[in-house]
Amino acid sequence: MNTPDERHERKHLSEILGLLQDELARLSGTIDDSARTIKDQKQEMWTNFRDMDFAEKADMRTSVNLSVSLGDRAVKARKRIKRLLDSPYFGRVDFHADDDPDAHPYYIGVHNFLDRDTQEVLIHDWRAPVSSLFYDFETGTASFVAPQGTIDGEITGKRQYKITGGELEFMFESSLNIGDDVLQRELGQSADDKMKNIVATIQREQNAVIRNETADVLILQGVAGSGKTSIALHRVAFLLYRFKDTLSSDNVMILSPNKVFGDYIADVLPELGEERISEIDFDRIAGRFLEKITGYETFSEQVVNLLEGVDEAVARRIRFKATPEFVTMLDGWIADRAENDFVPAGIEQKLKRLSEDWVADMYAESSTLPVFARLDRVASTAVQLLKNEVIDGGGKWSSADTTAVRKQVRAMFPHKDPFALYKAFYKDPAHADRARGMFKPLGRKRIEHSDVFPLIYTMIKTTQQDSYSHIRHLLVDEMQDYTPIQYAVLRELFTCKMTILGDANQSVNPFSSSSLDTIHSIFTGADCLELCKSYRSTTEITEFAQNISRNDKLIPIERHGQPPRIIECDDPLDEAAQVRALIDQHHRSEYRSLGIICKTVAQAAALHRELADADIELTMLDYNSASFTGGAIITSAHIAKGLEFDTVIVPVADEANYANDIDRGMLYIACTRAMHELFLTHVGARSGLLGFAGESSRAALSARPQTR
Repeated sequence: MNTPDERHERKHLSEILGLLQDELARLSGTIDDSARTIKDQKQEMWTNFRDMDFAEKADMRTSVNLSVSLGDRAVKARKRIKRLLDSPYFGRVDFHADDDPDAHPYYIGVHNFLDRDTQEVLIHDWRAPVSSLFYDFETGTASFVAPQGTIDGEITGKRQYKITGGELEFMFESSLNIGDDVLQRELGQSADDKMKNIVATIQREQNAVIRNETADVLILQGVAGSGKTSIALHRVAFLLYRFKDTLSSDNVMILSPNKVFGDYIADVLPELGEERISEIDFDRIAGRFLEKITGYETFSEQVVNLLEGVDEAVARRIRFKATPEFVTMLDGWIADRAENDFVPAGIEQKLKRLSEDWVADMYAESSTLPVFARLDRVASTAVQLLKNEVIDGGGKWSSADTTAVRKQVRAMFPHKDPFALYKAFYKDPAHADRARGMFKPLGRKRIEHSDVFPLIYTMIKTTQQDSYSHIRHLLVDEMQDYTPIQYAVLRELFTCKMTILGDANQSVNPFSSSSLDTIHSIFTGADCLELCKSYRSTTEITEFAQNISRNDKLIPIERHGQPPRIIECDDPLDEAAQVRALIDQHHRSEYRSLGIICKTVAQAAALHRELADADIELTMLDYNSASFTGGAIITSAHIAKGLEFDTVIVPVADEANYANDIDRGMLYIACTRAMHELFLTHVGARSGLLGFAGESSRAALSARPQTR
């Protein structure tokens, strides 16, 4: 780097780093001053507390709180400056506005940075309006939307930089959209322990998703490796920046598939200068509603049972309850019961009476309430009126009288609670041809997973429930694994904006998977977008996975590597030895992360024990795991969804293990976790799902176990 431009850029970087160091020192001083001030104020308050009047105490508390607030802001600002000191910016766009005689360079980084003396913005936050020029336009005519309106002009130049530890590693001109050179460098990197931000390589179609401000519900279908989860998190960061006065991280929640995945993505928002957001999952929602009602099969248990063998009757029940038509049918039936099954009657207690007409009128007045809340309102009003009459007449009213009145009202409705109402749905002659036999408990106090959310929906529609009213934006990941009735539950619990994302090709249960169109039937006003370009895997791995489960919309990024290798082994001992050899080969390579991905948790646990006996250290991830650890892990395809690894090994890829459509989904998920290397091993006939590939290679002799 010795051209005038390169020397200028190094000089500019040095100046920016100097200003950042000055700001870091200033903020550190502010934090120290705040700490001393708070200590002095607390000491003064402690010393003089007894002599202060109420107003003086209030003033002192206000002063302490103000000092704490100033200190907290300085601490957050210092974190941002430290982040910028490592890599102040990653891009520059030179823009000549139509109403300005000169072009101006705009440097773009993770955070804003101003010159304190001149108030000039030296680094623009990647979310700032002007930064959209960097992501959305090539050189030439361009525009961006600023607070004062649309700014038209011309981009006269674009540059990209790689700065690490305050050192400029490389820079180059980029006349097109975010250049292949930087993207290829980033994609070729070894995988980090957890998901990282991608602000330096956001593509135009991804930026359109991130900066969508208008959609109340945004449904995003993204192929495997399209970066959809990362893009959704960057969208949250953008919205927190754009609406900072009305939206905070406390108002945002993510519904994630499991705790491991939640931990895997946990660092993205903090890297972008935002606080972590709270998490929830459908199991937690189920526990909240059903803890005192009934036991139930979890989604993971349903998947495990289906992987062990498909019972066609179970599959029929799952399919029946996994359609938008089922939601409409159940919804209409619940509404009909509230209007047609209530039979008003007179209420009498302690020789005092309320007429049948009074009961009918009171019930009708409460038509906006859920049916069991209507019954409670009728009962509570009746108790109050009858109690007053009894007391006014000189009598006494007991809790037993209250209970008696409530029993009389409840007897007017034939279903004692939401669970009884839900079970009655399957016995109604009106739809016996479709619903009869579709409810089958798993014993006396346990229900199938396919009944969990229909029951919860029935509870929500018939009783008053607390909602998540403080949440103003909900992020829903792995959308394909949730049924329309689950989305109907979300629609009732979260009356907020949503970003819903997933990939229909990565369903772990084809009997209940939801497509973009299916989800759109629940959120009819939603904006629907698709991300078709896949960035994760090499071209060879992507094409291999496409042959397992083809998605004609998928566009692979052009990045080449070794073709996936299928290894035939003589027997299970030979296969275990070959897996050990592949692990050893990985440890000697340039790559850092390794995923051994089995079809089921049980298979992963058995292989983990076997490898542990051979003194091979791996982290086992199962349904109880709460955190993601880097390095070498072993898990199931279901738990591995959303994760990525430099190298992936898929054991037991034989005909018996991967045979049907559910297995196809699991095999596709396992293979698409690989970024750079993919190995599959099998004993005997390999899976027919791999019939497209050439002959399996034989296990290496060096991988065979030593004779004992």
